[in-house]
Amino acid sequence: MGALATAVRIRHDLHTRLLDARARTDDVFRVVREEAMYDRPIPERHRIIFYVGHVEAFDWNLLAQRAFGLQSFQRTFDHLFAFGIDPVDGGLPSDTPADWPSRKRSRAITGACGMSWTMP
Repeated sequence: MGALATAVRIRHDLHTRLLDARARTDDVFRVVREEAMYDRPIPERHRIIFYVGHVEAFDWNLLAQRAFGLQSFQRTFDHLFAFGIDPVDGGLPSDTPADWPSRKRSRAITGACGMSWTMP
């Protein structure tokens, strides 16, 4: 098998594994009730909605753009879900649910970025 065929196979295997991992994390987040999605169970941590988008943003920012050369669908979400909304001066976070996109909107964008990646 030539170098090109090996690279294509590696990329295909990586893509397949990412899709499988994403399906598993989607299953985990389906357990969260809709009305709890914007809760902050631990005062010092992000709201649950952050973690839903964070998994996708991690894959997108580190793999899709760098490994596959794909362009961003939504740079604002790439940044928001990569870093969140950090508290000021070491205090507790002061963001509100209104500071975050709806679950439907964030899923539409992050889902488009993650689950429908097409291999170049």
